[in-house]
Amino acid sequence: EHRVEARTLELREQIAVREQIEAQLQHQVMHDALTGLPNRIYVRDRIERAIAALRRDEAFGFGLLYIDVDRFKVVNDSLGHSAGDAVLQQIARRLATCVREPDVVARIAGDEFVLLLEHVQQPETACKVAQRVLQALQPPLQVAERELQLSCSVGIAIAEPGCESADRILHDADVALYRAKDAGRNRF
Repeated sequence: EHRVEARTLELREQIAVREQIEAQLQHQVMHDALTGLPNRIYVRDRIERAIAALRRDEAFGFGLLYIDVDRFKVVNDSLGHSAGDAVLQQIARRLATCVREPDVVARIAGDEFVLLLEHVQQPETACKVAQRVLQALQPPLQVAERELQLSCSVGIAIAEPGCESADRILHDADVALYRAKDAGRNRF
């Protein structure tokens, strides 16, 4: 009887360890290693879920902010990649202060971030968040014993009931981002 109990306990411990490892692997697949933020895979899944919710109920709107750090390449080139990594980590923390639950801040590539704003039907709401993003990056960042003044450009896309896919709304927000950059950066 003790052997059976011991074996049962051993199996339960093995299952718990396996579940913990699976959870860690799932987290690694869905999150950016540098910032700890959700990554492109995670945010695309959340966007697809938001599109499905919008199809079920047109009152469920959502917006997407596509953010690019202005002149980030200069930071990497002049201070090195470790300083660039430190900048991205600080930016990630600042962006996280600009949203509320259940919104998502994700790092999708290099110096590109996405904010998925759920329950947003009006462009004005997304614009207010974009203003918070610009304000959050105004204070200088302390990196490599230097003070850096950075800005970002933001593209905004609001999903409409006919929204086709995550790729489409990401594309629309990216186009809006480059319009902001062309208009002079540090804007949305």
